[in-house]
Amino acid sequence: MNILRKIRASIVNVICTFIPNKMTRHKVRAVMNSDISGYRRLIKRDLGTPIKKIKYITGFRGRNLILAVNDEYIYKFPLRHRTGEVAIREKRIVDALQPMSPISIPDVEILEYKGKLVRKYKLIHGFQVNQMPFETVNANREKLARQIARFMYEIGRLDPAEIRDLKPNPMAKPGYMNGWNQGDIYDNFIIDPATMKIIAFIDWEDSGFGDFSQFMQGARFENEQILVPLVRKEYDKLYKKHSK
Repeated sequence: MNILRKIRASIVNVICTFIPNKMTRHKVRAVMNSDISGYRRLIKRDLGTPIKKIKYITGFRGRNLILAVNDEYIYKFPLRHRTGEVAIREKRIVDALQPMSPISIPDVEILEYKGKLVRKYKLIHGFQVNQMPFETVNANREKLARQIARFMYEIGRLDPAEIRDLKPNPMAKPGYMNGWNQGDIYDNFIIDPATMKIIAFIDWEDSGFGDFSQFMQGARFENEQILVPLVRKEYDKLYKKHSK
């Protein structure tokens, strides 16, 4: 089996040398090196229905191969070691914060495939901020900023006992721009374009407890940049109001 894997890896490497786009190259490598037929069998058994539509996505930093199935569910298959620990940690954090969040945090379900932990999520239909036209985001910037700020404030001040052991210091207390946070705010909130309401915050893999002031200081893309100063302003208002 090791010889077969090495042969397949060599063939994949040759094929990928002819793919100039880095993102496409990563996706092709991940798909060709993965047990796709086995993944499909697992998904079909789990759903109990035929797979009518499937889309392959390479996760952030190539950590996972993500399969979007039937426009209903997301399955996240690990591509690296230690992702089992990450999956369990993400589920624990989501389960603890979810009941108290002002915006929906989708469930994390964990399945097992050949000793690896696979995460399953309900697919949330909507748009991420950087998928939307600048004009639309700009016209609704204050409404969006208020929702993001409230979410960051409410989540940041929580201290559930069941996940205190996941904090760098279990005795640490929430404070100003310090506490539980999603880990990558602007890439992971889903907007309903009809109402401009944020309907979910997804992907809690990088969540943690600590300083989240970086989300108030700068952004990579134009759509994010117009939100950052407004989010900080709204967050400061909430913090001052409830700290009196």
